[in-house]
Amino acid sequence: MDLFKNGLNGFQLKLLALIFMTFDHIAYMFSGIIHVPIWFHIIGRISAPLFIFMVAEGMWHTRNRTKYILRLYFSSVGMAVLNNLANTFFPMPSGGLIINNIFATMFLITLFIHFGEKLISTFKAKDFKKGSLALLILLIPFILTFVVIMMMSTLPHFVLQFIMTCIPTPLLVEGGLLWIVLGIGFYMCRGSKKKTGIFYVIFCIITFYLTTGMDLSLMNLFYINVQWLMILALPLLLLYNGQKGKGMRNFFYIYYPAHLYVLLGLSHLLYTFKN
Repeated sequence: MDLFKNGLNGFQLKLLALIFMTFDHIAYMFSGIIHVPIWFHIIGRISAPLFIFMVAEGMWHTRNRTKYILRLYFSSVGMAVLNNLANTFFPMPSGGLIINNIFATMFLITLFIHFGEKLISTFKAKDFKKGSLALLILLIPFILTFVVIMMMSTLPHFVLQFIMTCIPTPLLVEGGLLWIVLGIGFYMCRGSKKKTGIFYVIFCIITFYLTTGMDLSLMNLFYINVQWLMILALPLLLLYNGQKGKGMRNFFYIYYPAHLYVLLGLSHLLYTFKN
């Protein structure tokens, strides 16, 4: 088959990730309003690993890392602001919150990759001044995580909201530290399908252990804690042929927030119709 011969380029992987993500978000937005099959959530587990994989690839291919990192940062801030507005003035009928912001996770992945490499190279060159600056930048998100958690009960809500909007923190972004580690791991395995495959299988095993509590009942594995089914992304990752494919960068940056708010509007219409 041509698929196995030619593989999948970056655009095709991102398009598949977008489709899987949309199914997952349909299930989330319409939950409690209409019945949505569990497989919507299951195939949604494939999405994030593909997007994160392509972000790691982007760090190899981009001509300007600074612009790439800043683009993700400002997308993260913009998404956080829109989420806050939606949750305040147009909340989900089911009572849930829109907390999706993969841009924040991607920003931290690229930040840690870039300044992690800076730290290693500057210390190898014995440039301890630049190395110390790189180390400080790497530590700031973790320090702020500690501050936010320790002062969560005492800081005014708007201050916490401002910090969490403007400065993504590793434990509080979508997917948390696990997805950041996933992105860095993909970056380090780049160019080797064998290394990528082994790393990803190990990562999924760890995820399985952390999310299922080793409860091997079918209900738990396929209805409650389905995150481990991200292993289904492995064949697609291994089909990546290293080619970029079509650009359409802006399409993906716009579609991600736009589809969430369109689904939010549709959920209100469905809720009104059913009630």
